[in-house]
Amino acid sequence: MKCIVTGVAGFIGSHIAERLIKLGHTVIGIDDLSAGHEINIPNDVRFERRDITQCREYSALFEGADVIFHQAASKKNICLNDPVRDLEVNGLGTLKLLQVAVEKKIKKFVHASTGSVYGEVQGSITEMTKCVPVSYYGVSKLAGESYVRLFSDHLDTTILRYFHVYGTRQESHPDKGGVVAIFRRQINEKKPIVIHGDGMQKRVFTHVSDIVEANIRAWLNPTASGKIYNCASSRQVSIIDLALLLMNRYGTTNIVYKEPLPGDIRNFYVLSDRIKSDLNIEFMPFNI
Repeated sequence: MKCIVTGVAGFIGSHIAERLIKLGHTVIGIDDLSAGHEINIPNDVRFERRDITQCREYSALFEGADVIFHQAASKKNICLNDPVRDLEVNGLGTLKLLQVAVEKKIKKFVHASTGSVYGEVQGSITEMTKCVPVSYYGVSKLAGESYVRLFSDHLDTTILRYFHVYGTRQESHPDKGGVVAIFRRQINEKKPIVIHGDGMQKRVFTHVSDIVEANIRAWLNPTASGKIYNCASSRQVSIIDLALLLMNRYGTTNIVYKEPLPGDIRNFYVLSDRIKSDLNIEFMPFNI
């Protein structure tokens, strides 16, 4: 089948494309390389360096496609510098992509979202938890989700809310990367680990291979049609414990504490019962 992967040069998008190629599908990958790296893209992918906010201008690429895996996004820390561009990519870009999907009669749209849409929640987070985002990124991603839900009467959609994904090829730049990769880089370069806040904020780390599996099953399993899923493991790890675990494995360094980042959330206690039940997903234990 013909598959479109946006954000194909990024961490998660490149892994999804790699899996699709192994399954024998044809993959067209779209990325503007503003955050991703061309070296991440599997060899057999037809790569198009494009901006998704301009996707109507190159809509011919989508002709005959069976599915779109929409992974392209403005990253959280980047949104602090340019919230307007953040909304253009995460909101407007998603809307335009959905319009093209309907025009080209694409059968399935799998949308990558984020746990940041919930905001600060006391207690457990389920898919029914009210979304009150506290960051530009959370707001723009919720806008993207809203467009996906609006279009669910016109095409088959599934929304996956990711939480703190880690694994190979994760960006380690402090403004673009995930905390596991950032801390590892700081240790490898013998620089201090920088923790924003007191380090007691908790995260649920999810391996990229589980995210890939969730995307594939969301595409192929009719049960996922029109659904929203928390896509996360359930074990909480504090940021300070993460730093200590990484230092125990990769080498010691100093820890420096700085001011919390705007919109940073202290608690993620995520329940993923729905995706486990519907798609038979089992998330691997956190292992660095």
